[in-house]
Amino acid sequence: MRLIIEPKDSLLHEDVKIVAEDLEPNANYLFVMKMLHHVGTFYAKGVYNSGATGVIDLHVNQPIRGSYSGSNPQALFQVQQRTDNVRPGQYCTTSPPEPYIYELEIRDAVGEVVWTEKDIIKRWKHPAVTRTEIEVDEIRGTLFKPPGDGPFPSIIDISGTGGGLNEHKGAALASRGFCVFSLAFFQYKDLIKEMKHLDINYFKKAIKWFVSLPFTSDRIGYQGVSFGGLLVHILAANCPEIIAVSSINGSIVLDSVLSLKDGDKKFPCGITDYKKVYYLNGHMCYDKAVKEIKFTSEAEIALENTAKDCAFRYTCALDDLSTPTVFVTNYYRERLKKLGRYVEVDMASGGHLMDPPCFPIHCTVYSKLIDSMQAYGGEPSLHGYSQYLVWERTIKFFKKFLGEPPEMPDYRQDMKANSSTSSKI
Repeated sequence: MRLIIEPKDSLLHEDVKIVAEDLEPNANYLFVMKMLHHVGTFYAKGVYNSGATGVIDLHVNQPIRGSYSGSNPQALFQVQQRTDNVRPGQYCTTSPPEPYIYELEIRDAVGEVVWTEKDIIKRWKHPAVTRTEIEVDEIRGTLFKPPGDGPFPSIIDISGTGGGLNEHKGAALASRGFCVFSLAFFQYKDLIKEMKHLDINYFKKAIKWFVSLPFTSDRIGYQGVSFGGLLVHILAANCPEIIAVSSINGSIVLDSVLSLKDGDKKFPCGITDYKKVYYLNGHMCYDKAVKEIKFTSEAEIALENTAKDCAFRYTCALDDLSTPTVFVTNYYRERLKKLGRYVEVDMASGGHLMDPPCFPIHCTVYSKLIDSMQAYGGEPSLHGYSQYLVWERTIKFFKKFLGEPPEMPDYRQDMKANSSTSSKI
């Protein structure tokens, strides 16, 4: 048997060729791709038939059964899900954004292992991107800078009520040539521990600092997921530097739990009826409560105050059990269209956390904020493929409205050249 994996070291969005040759003709083989992470092991699998030629090419062949169906040559990377050694509700922490390391195991029809290929790499961060932890005054986060002097098209990325700092989207964006600041705002280092203390001035100061850097742009993009997907609207309405907003499965308005203040003044909130919260298999579902939140025009975000050239992109997961994303997206789209703003909507088959390619699906996550297992929804195969499609369209959106980033160097060639130089010494 002969196995071809090209390239064996790649960025998470890049295609990888996997071909097994010299197999027994017309035989079934099980391909299992394991991702070996510090929180545990994730996996995807597919059973393929070698046909008359004794060759299985994942760009050509479709699986008979497995974690996915249909033609998707990258599915072994894209549809990863947890094994039993990953604690239920455990988040696949990717900060700092260390490479994902995979192991491919191929078994024959009787279950015997015929090949094991180790050290297959998917990188979140291009090796030429610099990562710098930021502690400037009260601002906390991580800066990802591509090689060169800039100025680069620039983006701030935030997460939601899970707290801490998630760097993986920032690293992935920077690997495409953007300068990105992954900003923490809650339960990270010496930042606030409770949401009730969250102040918009913290975000304003972070923007002022970010645009003041010699290699960033003075007008930027802003991306947020979940509660962050709501915050990006409020920030765009209060910060003229923002001209491109990417909202991923955000909510509709603030409420008593998801609150924000401006100094001593609290932003107006809606009223959530928590009797609308329900449970599936012991996991809390929040989407119906958000859909029926009661709010007045006072609590609506003043979208008319956003920059007139500010563009909006919505990632809208169709199987989200945390936020009624179709309802929320339609609400924002209607308001923004009336204001003459550019709006694009990406309806995707997936759950609440729509991340870059190769990030494992999280159907449920333990929420520290409510001390409960929270249902996020999603089916692994559809979710994983949607993440790839959505991410590429997000890159295209930021390029369109922030400008084309510089081309990134081929790090594999650089590694090969350095290895060749070392061998001659």
